[in-house]
Amino acid sequence: MDWLIELISGSGIAHSILILALVIAVGLLLGKIKIFGISLGTTWILFFGIFLGHLGLHIEPELLHFLKEFGLILFIFSIGMQVGPSFFSSFKQGGITLNLLASGVVLLGVTVTVVIHLITGLPIATMVGILSGAVTNTPGLGAAQQTFTDATGTTDPSIATAYAVAYPLGVVGIILSLLLFRSLFRINLAQENSKLDEMNDSKQTEAHMFTLSVLNPAIMGKNIREIKKLIDREFVISRVLHA
Repeated sequence: MDWLIELISGSGIAHSILILALVIAVGLLLGKIKIFGISLGTTWILFFGIFLGHLGLHIEPELLHFLKEFGLILFIFSIGMQVGPSFFSSFKQGGITLNLLASGVVLLGVTVTVVIHLITGLPIATMVGILSGAVTNTPGLGAAQQTFTDATGTTDPSIATAYAVAYPLGVVGIILSLLLFRSLFRINLAQENSKLDEMNDSKQTEAHMFTLSVLNPAIMGKNIREIKKLIDREFVISRVLHA
């Protein structure tokens, strides 16, 4: 039993992996619970991590720093891979308007943050953490922490603390706002989803996968850009095998 007690209450790699696995597993299980048809999803991982931290369970600072940075890199990378294929083409289909709206939301949030900082006198680093949590912007938190470290040579734990405090309120606020809008404007989600599917179907054509052997000598030696000018249709080449 001594090894089990040491594993739970001690330190080291095994202890850290156990804590991480426990937080992720319990957080995902809690995320499946729905109240009035609403689930907080992976946000429960943050909540349960805060709870275990309150109980005094911690992992090695070096490992925590690595996991935080590496996890953020994977998160941003996966988002980029998801939206990358349609990012530039979206500018032709209302993408500029959406980007302007997003920029307006960011500027409004920054303005409110600065005003609260001037009124309350809270440190600007803390306010940046609150802003990142309030808008549930995890990459913003990572950028703020890195910028603060580069500028001052030190770390400020209040950034992460403020983020953790504001994040749950940001998630709940978004959910309550959506419920309020749905009630006020009598929005039928089934009809809206149907309209969205019809709109997407009208803008996009079904993709088909082909494996082709290039035998036409007229396109030998040409690059993909030159070949695309000869073919009057959209296509994506995922890989090329040179025989």
